[in-house]
Amino acid sequence: MQMIEVKKNERPQIAHLFKGIEDSMVIAYLQGYMGRAFADKLPDPGVSIIISGEYSFFAGDPTSAAAKELARTVFAYVEEDATVAIYAEDNLQWRDLLLSVPENHPKEVARYGIVQKDYEFDRNRLQQFIEGLPEGFELKRFDEDLYQQAMGEDWSKEFCETFDSAEDYLKKGFGFGAVYRGKLVAGASTMTVYDGGTEVQVATKEEFQRRGLAMPCAAALLLECMKRKIRPCWDAANLISKHMALQLGYEYKGEYSTVHMHR
Repeated sequence: MQMIEVKKNERPQIAHLFKGIEDSMVIAYLQGYMGRAFADKLPDPGVSIIISGEYSFFAGDPTSAAAKELARTVFAYVEEDATVAIYAEDNLQWRDLLLSVPENHPKEVARYGIVQKDYEFDRNRLQQFIEGLPEGFELKRFDEDLYQQAMGEDWSKEFCETFDSAEDYLKKGFGFGAVYRGKLVAGASTMTVYDGGTEVQVATKEEFQRRGLAMPCAAALLLECMKRKIRPCWDAANLISKHMALQLGYEYKGEYSTVHMHR
């Protein structure tokens, strides 16, 4: 059974399936900003998937024939070579289904949830992080050059890959990079955007890690979010990201399950 792509005006028809997934990328898709979605049928879908960059969100009845077919053929819809599957925390049947398809090389990986709410970050503390940028590096707002640099390397693609182009990114998103001799080596960016909020993406090039470069970039991004009065959502893929979030002033929610798959 072939899944059908959800058109922009059909997005409200799948929204109810995703109510158990609190993620800004789902919100961004449903509001029409970015991402793609497929469903088994419309207007009364039983199963749906939202795809945004390297992430895929599964919703609906995981025991259905449509769900089993989607799990088996997921890379017919995901354009990337790998994807991180996310599903409602109280519906681990999706996890079990995805793990049952060996040809997708599935592996369960824990992530570290951060409380999604409106925060009042300490501006002075954020400024101190910015001033802590090591000597020899420059903190620079993303422009077209940094966009192109980010999109040109695997470690930094997530900064901008959900946007259609440099023009689209600079119109809807923003970010700050740590630059060394003209080259982007760390940064924090709006990975996705939606009405009143954004998903924060932070990364550092491997050979520049553990030098304190990401924190000033993240702090600058949070200050810009405060200035624009938008919510910067944070989700931690590892313990380093979790630690950064807590230092910046976020609150920890707890671990949750995801499944990593690749072609």
